[in-house]
Amino acid sequence: MLGVEGLPLPQGQAFDVSGAREIFDDRRLPDGFPFVVDDDGGVSGCRFLNQYLLDAQEQNAFDLGNIRRFHVYHLSRLLRYIRRRRAQELAELAGQPVEDWLEKHGEPKIDLIHATRKDLVGYRDSRQSAVEFTTLDTELGCLASFFRYATAMGWVRFNPFPQWGDRNTLMSGKRKVRQARFLTTAQTAHFLAAGLRGDGSDAESLPASPERDYVYGLLLAATGLRREEGALILDNEIPPLSGMPADGVHVFERTGKMGVIRSIYVTAEVARAVDLYRQTERAALVRRHQKSLRNFRREGRLLIFDGFTRLRGQPAVVNGGHARSTLGLTDEDRARAVRILDDGSIEPLGLFIARGLPPVPAYWNELFADARDRVFELGGPNRPPAHLTVTPHTFRHTFAVTMLAALMREGRERAGDPYLLLANPVLTVKELLGHASVSTTYQYLYAAETWQGEVPRALRSLAAGLVGHTTAGDPSDEVQNSEGQEEV
Repeated sequence: MLGVEGLPLPQGQAFDVSGAREIFDDRRLPDGFPFVVDDDGGVSGCRFLNQYLLDAQEQNAFDLGNIRRFHVYHLSRLLRYIRRRRAQELAELAGQPVEDWLEKHGEPKIDLIHATRKDLVGYRDSRQSAVEFTTLDTELGCLASFFRYATAMGWVRFNPFPQWGDRNTLMSGKRKVRQARFLTTAQTAHFLAAGLRGDGSDAESLPASPERDYVYGLLLAATGLRREEGALILDNEIPPLSGMPADGVHVFERTGKMGVIRSIYVTAEVARAVDLYRQTERAALVRRHQKSLRNFRREGRLLIFDGFTRLRGQPAVVNGGHARSTLGLTDEDRARAVRILDDGSIEPLGLFIARGLPPVPAYWNELFADARDRVFELGGPNRPPAHLTVTPHTFRHTFAVTMLAALMREGRERAGDPYLLLANPVLTVKELLGHASVSTTYQYLYAAETWQGEVPRALRSLAAGLVGHTTAGDPSDEVQNSEGQEEV
């Protein structure tokens, strides 16, 4: 089976690549919409799988990124498994090796609606030895969604997915307890400066873009953004220091994992570091990669906007004279969004760029690996503990634990303030992280309800500690990264 850009076609009709664009435009499908075809180029064996993907897109059940990264990937793998399983059964009946049978007859044209409970159990068993149970449970969740929909639409008479009542019994039901994976403020500041920016390293060991790498890590540690969310922040979502509000905290909304929209708080300390990167390395990177950007434009790989604006107080882009909130941009849109400047040069809308456009997530993993090497070689009392491998996601955990400690301490100090609102700091951190359920937050933030302090003050105190400025009563000093806590 092949993944191409397209949509379901009538049963038995061959897939005509030359006429694909006209079909896509008629259906108004977004660029990058996944479509599955049989090995011979037809679609008779993938009709219901493709119809499910199209319905999910039209009914806004999942965003395009989830459809591409998870649903089509897992559903196609299940379909391949079922076809191979059926070929094995037929080959055994014919007394032939399965490879000989496939060479003579080809792959059976079986769609997902022909899956049996035995097929699904066998698939689960075959995958258990290959992946972690948490990964498998996510995969099985995608498959269960298809069969629930197929049953509701009447494509299958009975749902073959094993379940007891409302409980999916094919999934493991296990829960993984992990060691703590967060840093103290001093350790985080050291990793940012020595590891990502390369302070104290010799010329040969310095990163190519130290201010960019430093600002990226600082943004994760000071906001709780996930790796991809931070990597695809747009330039206009963080204002210059001169445009910051009076309280020193800028707020904008971002659509994250599972389509959850949350507020992102950026402090003046972070904005100051972003300004330095903008005025030095970013400007130079844009100039340096104009040839690559022009090639991307000729190849149709860029998404061109007129520029930036604001819509109802939130960051927006302008397209054909119409403003569009950045909340509606997918990660794929953000990764290739640009504008054409008055001098004809092309400027990416993304804040962080490498080779002309925002780097892929794996790029940041490599930069963090290099940063770990620098920190290890430099040594010092603030080097992270040996049991902890610092990754972009470690900074998200660090933000969560440090913010909870800050809010709890603020509440203790102001417990007698009659104007202090009663709230749960865990719920506050849940909103800051964009968790869909508070139970996710409680996995590593298991504090009881207490008084919540002022979020801007706690945020600024955290950011000030990260960039080396002192503030009165740093609320994060008490946080220790001892083992034994759980993490998300």
